[in-house]
Amino acid sequence: MVTYGMLQALFQGASQLIFPDNCLLCRQFLNSRHQRQLCPSCLDTLDLNPVPFSRRQATQSFAFEQAWSVCLYNETAQKLLHDFKYNSKTSLRKTFVPLMIDFIDRHGLPLNKFDLMVPVPLHPVRLRERGYNQSAILALELSEHYGIPYSDSLLVRQKRTKTQTELGLKQRWTNMEGAFRIKNSPEVDGKTIVLVDDLFTTGATVHHAALSLKQAGAARVCVLTLLTVPTPGVGTVVENFL
Repeated sequence: MVTYGMLQALFQGASQLIFPDNCLLCRQFLNSRHQRQLCPSCLDTLDLNPVPFSRRQATQSFAFEQAWSVCLYNETAQKLLHDFKYNSKTSLRKTFVPLMIDFIDRHGLPLNKFDLMVPVPLHPVRLRERGYNQSAILALELSEHYGIPYSDSLLVRQKRTKTQTELGLKQRWTNMEGAFRIKNSPEVDGKTIVLVDDLFTTGATVHHAALSLKQAGAARVCVLTLLTVPTPGVGTVVENFL
């Protein structure tokens, strides 16, 4: 007797023959159903951040208490992030989110002690152009995995800023001034918040986002990003939190 499970397995096998899974980077055939999107060799080229860290800069004080980043920004990460953000490859969350979960669990980051998870928002015009917020995709999946309440409506991007990649260090900071506002301050007041973004470069974006949350009464704001650009002269400090 032919069962539904047998038909499903047959269909999946035929699909693999007609539409085989290939590594997004090197196009090598992925011969295991457990290998998705990247082959082991390409996955190994992603540089994991060795320890969770707190950013400290002598020339700049941040509005958040701590920042954790999962991977270092290298050539592989640049290619994948570009596809994720600009080429509608939202399925890359299937690679990124497990990396973030593994990092969080391995280092014991206390996400369960936070009241709220909030993504860094896009300006409405840019959101319409792109069709999605890549940081919101990451934050939503993480919030569901860890059971943390999620909101993408409290923090609003009110200023249509220039793309940060086009600007120098000082311009990045002035570009983000007044970029964010809080839509409902009572929902922020007294809360501990994880602010999620895709990339930590100078910290200007997450600083101003965290500043808006703090000015609305947030008790603590910590930042979690998928990637970070290592900055010369920035200390790396591991601290206990909560």
